[in-house]
Amino acid sequence: MSTVMKELKAEISKLARREVHRELSPVKRVNAAQRGLIADLRRQVVALQKEVKGLRKAAPAVDLALPKSGAEAAEGLRFWISGKGVRALRKRLGLTQVQFGRLAGVSSQAVVNWESTPGKIPLRRKETRAKLKGLRALNRRAVKEILKKG
Repeated sequence: MSTVMKELKAEISKLARREVHRELSPVKRVNAAQRGLIADLRRQVVALQKEVKGLRKAAPAVDLALPKSGAEAAEGLRFWISGKGVRALRKRLGLTQVQFGRLAGVSSQAVVNWESTPGKIPLRRKETRAKLKGLRALNRRAVKEILKKG
């Protein structure tokens, strides 16, 4: 009887393997197709990343080549000044810190802080940036006239 049991057991396991294979073959096909799609998508992502990288490199060159609009030029978005620059500008115009602050539209303490700042001054307000840019273009005589009027 043991041989019959062994034969029966072998036949059952063979049928079970066939059934499992029959059930899993469509799943394997779908899985293989999805892996192929995933590989294609990865290749597309890599290609798009390379394209974006190239466009980022080209963007600053295009940005500099384009003429600035009037509003952008008036705001002086590319303008910056350092603490030494503020001090030198104030001395060149012959102004005290209080007078310079009045012309720039800030307090005298702000001028003191600017002059003691190493490196670029972080100007938050666009109006202040525009006023400082305008002060650079003035001479002593024009500044004295502005102070007499205002």
